[in-house]
Amino acid sequence: MFVWRRMCERAAKWILIGVAAMVAMRFYYVREMLAAFVLFSVLFGCVAAALAMLFTVDRAARAATEFLELRWKGALQHARAWHRMSEPRPWIHR
Repeated sequence: MFVWRRMCERAAKWILIGVAAMVAMRFYYVREMLAAFVLFSVLFGCVAAALAMLFTVDRAARAATEFLELRWKGALQHARAWHRMSEPRPWIHR
């Protein structure tokens, strides 16, 4: 009976060690998954912020280009008008 009791104690000890190892592995797995989740969240957040900045810069550049195009067209119209006014008129020189 003494041997049987000793074997049960050893088995119980190894069972407890195995259960503790399985629980520790589960907690380690959860910790690793949470760490990966945080890292990927930060990574995707940075990518999203960079894309938002590029989108904003693109929209601002498009608006600035349209504004400058309109101003340039107006300046060209004024320059053409001045050029037409400065051309020699053949009926005046005769």
